[in-house]
Amino acid sequence: MAKPRSSGSRSPQPQRGALPNVAAGAGVQAGLPAQSQAEVGSAPSSEPADRVEGNAVHLPGRITRRPVWLGALLFLVVAAVFLPSLRHDFITYDDPGYVTANAQVQAGLTWENVKWAFASVEVSNWHPLTWLSHMLDCQLFGLQPWGHHLTNLLLHACNTLLLFVVLRRATGAVGRSLFVAALFGLHPLHVESVAWIAERKDVLSTLFWMLTLWAYVVWVQHRAAERPRAWVFYGLAFLSLAAGLMAKPMLVTLPCVLLLLDGWPLGRWAEASVSRRCFLVVEKLPFFVLSAVSCVITYFAQQQGGAVKTLEDFTLLERAANALLAYCQYLGKCFWPTRLAVLYPNFGQLPPWWQTALAGALLAAISIVAMVLWQRRRPAVAVGWFWFLGTLVPVIGLVQVGGATMADRYSYVPLVGIFIAAVWAVADLPERLPQRRAVLGAVAGAVVLTCGVLTSRQLSLWRDSVNLFRHTVAVTENNWMAYYNLSLAYGKSARTADEAKEAFRRMVDIIAGLAERHHRRGLALAQSPDRQPEAIAALEKALRVKGDAAETRNDLGLVLARTPGRLLEAIAQFQAALHYRPDFPEAQYNLGNALVQLPERRNEAIAALRLAVWGRPDWAEAHCAFAAAMASDPSRRASAIAEYEMALRLQPDMERARTGLAQLQAAGP
Repeated sequence: MAKPRSSGSRSPQPQRGALPNVAAGAGVQAGLPAQSQAEVGSAPSSEPADRVEGNAVHLPGRITRRPVWLGALLFLVVAAVFLPSLRHDFITYDDPGYVTANAQVQAGLTWENVKWAFASVEVSNWHPLTWLSHMLDCQLFGLQPWGHHLTNLLLHACNTLLLFVVLRRATGAVGRSLFVAALFGLHPLHVESVAWIAERKDVLSTLFWMLTLWAYVVWVQHRAAERPRAWVFYGLAFLSLAAGLMAKPMLVTLPCVLLLLDGWPLGRWAEASVSRRCFLVVEKLPFFVLSAVSCVITYFAQQQGGAVKTLEDFTLLERAANALLAYCQYLGKCFWPTRLAVLYPNFGQLPPWWQTALAGALLAAISIVAMVLWQRRRPAVAVGWFWFLGTLVPVIGLVQVGGATMADRYSYVPLVGIFIAAVWAVADLPERLPQRRAVLGAVAGAVVLTCGVLTSRQLSLWRDSVNLFRHTVAVTENNWMAYYNLSLAYGKSARTADEAKEAFRRMVDIIAGLAERHHRRGLALAQSPDRQPEAIAALEKALRVKGDAAETRNDLGLVLARTPGRLLEAIAQFQAALHYRPDFPEAQYNLGNALVQLPERRNEAIAALRLAVWGRPDWAEAHCAFAAAMASDPSRRASAIAEYEMALRLQPDMERARTGLAQLQAAGP
């Protein structure tokens, strides 16, 4: 086997029987010189296949025994690390909706259930292949959790192996591809997608993601080599994407990833003409159409399930700020995977401006560095970085679905980009560094071993619901959803009722605190005449957290009442406040003052103000308003005078009551 060449040596000739270089094929079509091919079997630290010349890389030759055995070993190691999950139970969060409480799924694969899977938007998703996989598990294993966990485990191990195969085929770099795949298979952030049966859609859709990448890379290689039936692999890539979208719509960004791969490692952008680059986009139009259709279906499915949040729930500014923070959180947990949780509390209202500014500056700085490295013929970092940024877009919160701002499972595919960027950046360190190969090998081994240990520990937290949610409340703050699920888990286990009640009480306290925070913010904003819409939004957000808060509804009614055109909404809020708290004289008073502005509802206004007076007999304002409401009715003139007099006895300096009384007395009997 030939020795790897250094950056200044002559390129070796391609191996006999090797696939032609894709970059060379693309270069020929664009009028560029062909690139040479690298040897496949060199060590990770000196693999010439990782060198980029003219933004093109050298592609692999024939498959050797070494990658085959490495792939098999990788599969077995990943499977062994996740093997303890076969002893785990179902989880009370989402597993019932997908399996344990779903009659259609438990009935197994029948023609009627297949039709249901393709027509259903249950759990606010359209993912028929995910439903079919759960049905098959139930048909094979019933409700024995080990069988369902086994399917997730095998899918994850296959995804890891396929990632290695795809990267090795596209780059020719065996060691680097193996390291990236090992990080993917053993990173603690990926435990959630594997250990959680309800997240079958993650591992299943990623299987089709990897198959799409593999088929696309093979198509590009065969097309560049002018091999017959190359378009078969294009069709396979298209069908794999379609299947993946029917497992989880997260694959909508995959066409963009294919464009990134055209730049590196496939080298199809290398000095290509404008028309050639346009063709690279045009050839992916069928893929973009699939993604667009999936986006539309997903939006309507989520909307029908009530999961889509409006701009009143989260403003555009809040979404953008939280998205920047979420990106940084994912980065942090990628390199320091501690305090992982199945549920993270929502970031809530607009974060401090300095946090948003720092997050934006960090992301911008990394993006600039990535682009500079691309210009310096080190495009792997840029491709990996933009893979990470782009594939997170559907779940980063710009289109807010549900209450989660971030989740470990959302990083399953995006982290591949970070792994590629980091591995290629470190492996490209100057060769003159002493003991470079040994040091990089030792570091890689230590990182993989550490990930394996952390993953094993994280996996143990998923053995049952009580253990999982006790950990979640321990590593997060103000996480009412985690306490709610913990109370459910206690209730379904052998734990005492006192533990369930305590968890539920903590949930109620947190909800009340969150609602009060939004309530106070709304009241503060209401003091500024030009910020009434923001005040309304804050108070409505408080009600979405705690809908039975009578005080919040009363205050929202007050703001609405002084907003032109929203009087009827104000009346509805006052009435709702009284529904939740009938003995609420302030709400009766406000309701009466609102109703009195509608002549046809004056009697209702009088009735409401009468209740306000009865509720607070010493309230001068209520007596005065009650009198004013009756003053225009001659039959109630005496009662109005009596109420004005009562108001003045309680508050002698009340000018409005004095004026009203004088007018009635001057009018005569």
